[in-house]
Amino acid sequence: MKKTVIINLLLALIVFSSCQMKDTAQEIINKTIKSIDTIENIYYKQDMLRTNPRQVNDTIFRYREMYFKRLVQDSIVGVKGHWYFNSDDKNQVNFEDIYDGNRLIRKNNRDSTVMLYDFIKFPEFKQKHFWSHNTLYGMQYEFKYILDNLDSYKIERLKDTIFMGRNCFQIEVLLEDKMTMPGFATILEDNEGSVSRTLFIIAKQTYYPIRMKGEFYSAKNPEQKFFIDQTYYDIKFNIEIDEQIQFNTSDESISGYQITERKP
Repeated sequence: MKKTVIINLLLALIVFSSCQMKDTAQEIINKTIKSIDTIENIYYKQDMLRTNPRQVNDTIFRYREMYFKRLVQDSIVGVKGHWYFNSDDKNQVNFEDIYDGNRLIRKNNRDSTVMLYDFIKFPEFKQKHFWSHNTLYGMQYEFKYILDNLDSYKIERLKDTIFMGRNCFQIEVLLEDKMTMPGFATILEDNEGSVSRTLFIIAKQTYYPIRMKGEFYSAKNPEQKFFIDQTYYDIKFNIEIDEQIQFNTSDESISGYQITERKP
């Protein structure tokens, strides 16, 4: 009896694995889009490396923790969010971004200052982007946009890999002679000679991205490349979030800070 059960399990695993191997890049992206639809809120940590735009030979390191909750009606980032921007040793929170759909507060905990963006008073802010594809719904929107514009994008499934101990798909997205900014108002613009190559590492178990690596350069100067490399870990889906704490942008929450209200 035990042998029969084991054999059946092995057969099921073989069938499951063979089905996954047949999945095309487009099918994997579609499954990732559907997977994100099951997520109402999320917590994760993010390590980021990227080119310093002011000095291209330097690399910037950032360590963050994030809470997000779905906010479908929002046209900018699709979430309520709280970002913790940690120090290099990860022992202090230097900056925080908190957005509840109506206000964005950017706290500098090192000098007790706050930049306040009021989206009700100044709805023009809804036309500007912040956080971009760093949010799960921003990535989902980007994936949908890619699939709707396959005449411009090239997508390819690369060899599967193991990343952070997890079996993963690798999907490469190539965009040439055009440029765009991921977000909820993405527009492709002609930009002759530009090359954007992005690798998404997607966990097979959850169909959720756990790493994104991008490089950007001009065909006229391919040696000078800009890059971004983001890893997502300690991911927790659909957890209990106290919104009064995580997404609190009230005046009381920034009492004692020197506040500067930004205008469009």
